[in-house]
Amino acid sequence: MSRLGTSRVRIAVAVIALAVAVLAALFASDLRSWQNGVRAGDVRYTQDHATATWHASTFLPAGLSRDLLGLKGQLAFRRAARQFAIVRYLGNGVDNGYSESQRRAALELALTNLSGGADHQRDSIIDNMLGILAYRDSQQSGPSAPAPIDRSVNDFEAAVELDPSNEDAKYNLEWLRRKLAPNGTRGGGTNSQAGPAKTGKKGAGGGVPGRGY
Repeated sequence: MSRLGTSRVRIAVAVIALAVAVLAALFASDLRSWQNGVRAGDVRYTQDHATATWHASTFLPAGLSRDLLGLKGQLAFRRAARQFAIVRYLGNGVDNGYSESQRRAALELALTNLSGGADHQRDSIIDNMLGILAYRDSQQSGPSAPAPIDRSVNDFEAAVELDPSNEDAKYNLEWLRRKLAPNGTRGGGTNSQAGPAKTGKKGAGGGVPGRGY
């Protein structure tokens, strides 16, 4: 190879090495941005559930660094938890509960789609949320018939089975069992509008930090 050809090869190699170094630096910056963004969103969530967001300003396509950190499912769970914090207190509204029941149904579907993974603690939190939503469904007023309260009991039982250390799910299950015991049944609606209220949350690796909604 001539001296000119060798020089061109060296320049090409140097350019490629520089490009790789730049991409590596940008990727590392994106990873830090996601970590900071998730941390900031978690802090915001403890202050005001409804306004919490989890995002990152990235140089490269956001999905590259997000997926490397395994955040896709965690972010979906956090957003569902934020929606849960809003939906669980909805009233009947101007259309006698139709819009609110639709939003609850959409959230229940989203939570159900997030469950069934390898993280039993997160699935336990999800089942506890589903139990609370199912209880709200069983108490709804309006043209729709209340959903059977058995579904709420089953969700709380599933949450405890998945994670026996989930104190909130155990509290909700025992609360509901005591409420139903005088009637000797697990079916049908009840008159109380208070309902189970506890929803535990794990740390940043498995959910949203803090306690209670």
